[in-house]
Amino acid sequence: MVLDWIPTSRIPEPDLESASPALLRRRAIATVIDLVICYAVIETAILAVLMVAFTDFFTEQGAQAFLLSLVGLIPIYLLYSFLWEWKFLRTPGKKRMDVLVVEADGSPPGVQAAAVRNVLRYVDWLPVGYLLGWLLARRSSDGRRLGDRLAGTVVVRPRRDAETLYHANREFETESDSIESATE
Repeated sequence: MVLDWIPTSRIPEPDLESASPALLRRRAIATVIDLVICYAVIETAILAVLMVAFTDFFTEQGAQAFLLSLVGLIPIYLLYSFLWEWKFLRTPGKKRMDVLVVEADGSPPGVQAAAVRNVLRYVDWLPVGYLLGWLLARRSSDGRRLGDRLAGTVVVRPRRDAETLYHANREFETESDSIESATE
């Protein structure tokens, strides 16, 4: 279900050893998911309002209006990625692809790290559509692109060992017991 893709405040423990170029495919798919969400949900709502306010422009300049909407996607995606990664370590796309962004020591990224990482995403797009970012991440042993290197962040998988799963299950049971006793 798509609602399962929305990150929550329950943040999984990062597996720092999972950082590698092998995660590039997951990261690319997560980026596509997030871009689709940004365009289909956020930007479509903005465009609907603008189309009502500037009907003449949109009817006369249809193709240019579409191109402007793609340019408008840049700051929307930047803000979207920054906020999700700063607050929840991952965007909905990253949650769906089971990866998260942490500082190199495994701690959550601060405001500055999340901002640097996401602003430099556009440098990674140079010269031709993410080529620089892909090359740098591919050559790095831990899969870090330029934005990750300068921000001190790394993209990893959540930890999936038996102890982590046991504690997560115990937390869920404790929460369930609290809810049940409150309703009785």
